[in-house]
Amino acid sequence: MKGLYVRQEAPRLAEDGAWRAEVLERLQSLALLSLGQPSTAIGVGQMLFLYFWWGVQPPPSGDARSRGGAAPRPRGPDVSVAMAAAELHGRSISFSGCDSRATSLESFESKKCPWRWRFLLLFLVELGRKLAVEGHDLAGGARQMRRAEVHLGAMRALPYFSRHQTLLEGPYRTNHNDDFFPEAKHLPIWPREMWPEFAFFLESHAHVFLAELAQLISADVEDEIFRTVQQQQTEFTPLPKDWGLLDLVRQGNATAACPYAPASCRLLQARPEIDGRCFSDRVPNAGVAFARLLPGTEVKPHFATEPRLAVHLGLITPPGPAMKVANETATWSQGEAVVFDDTYFHSVRHEGEEPRFVLLAWICHPCDLSWRSRNGEEWVRDNPLPRWCGPDEKVNVG
Repeated sequence: MKGLYVRQEAPRLAEDGAWRAEVLERLQSLALLSLGQPSTAIGVGQMLFLYFWWGVQPPPSGDARSRGGAAPRPRGPDVSVAMAAAELHGRSISFSGCDSRATSLESFESKKCPWRWRFLLLFLVELGRKLAVEGHDLAGGARQMRRAEVHLGAMRALPYFSRHQTLLEGPYRTNHNDDFFPEAKHLPIWPREMWPEFAFFLESHAHVFLAELAQLISADVEDEIFRTVQQQQTEFTPLPKDWGLLDLVRQGNATAACPYAPASCRLLQARPEIDGRCFSDRVPNAGVAFARLLPGTEVKPHFATEPRLAVHLGLITPPGPAMKVANETATWSQGEAVVFDDTYFHSVRHEGEEPRFVLLAWICHPCDLSWRSRNGEEWVRDNPLPRWCGPDEKVNVG
């Protein structure tokens, strides 16, 4: 059954490729129209990013995957798609008044201007990297990076970003937590001395999570569990099945997977960093999941917009995969955590030959006074506000 699924995949993807080529052609026509009708620019630009980051990718080699090797994959972004998306996001910024000092802070936030600006920067820095590193077009890459610096300077001149210290560090270092905690220290990958206690908790129970993950994998002989959840994901990878999450706790609640990982769920459900005390309109995606990444693929650059941190606990960690967070790189080791700020641009490439599994957690930010206040006086007393959050009266102003 599993081998049959792999062999049938290529013809199906060939059909999908023809359909995708037609859709992309229509989107590119809409992109041209949107330059003259900028009210539609952000929608078309996001469609290009969400579903055509790799262009119309060729079908992978099913035979290579069935032999246990990594199938070849396109590397993003598709230059023409990313250039069009950048142009459209730039138009949406001007059309919405996001580049005007006269726009009120309330209007700036309601129009999602910080989000628009950061997407534009993401496209430009990724284009610069693609052209220079993979296309060997140093002049073209340099042009895109200069454009990113120009746009970063325009951001610095706006009142909303006036206190964002990370904007002084370059276009890769922009992050959304700076919006919520302007007095705090922000880093892409956190050193152990800054870790929240939750990361140490995960490491101390790594053997429990690994044992139950191993049982799930052993029982899933037809690869139904992760294949099903992967097909429900948006296009973070060239193929939906390349990356997937099996939720254990999400939005403060245990999931349907918990009967299959009961000890893991018992450990996680009572944690204030991910339970109902954390889940809110500001942090709708707090939770923990097993995450699988197949070899030979990449997770495209993206960023979160909530006041939160991410933690990866390495469970099955073959050589080959690596994650870039801003302009820093992290790898995984079994039983060890990686704490990072996923409101920075981040992406993953897996150059190895075996699937990588981690326990992935999205947790409330340690500087979030709103969340801290919901944990009770005893907890607050035993967990003082970290010094790097800044003075109490200046925290959480975003």
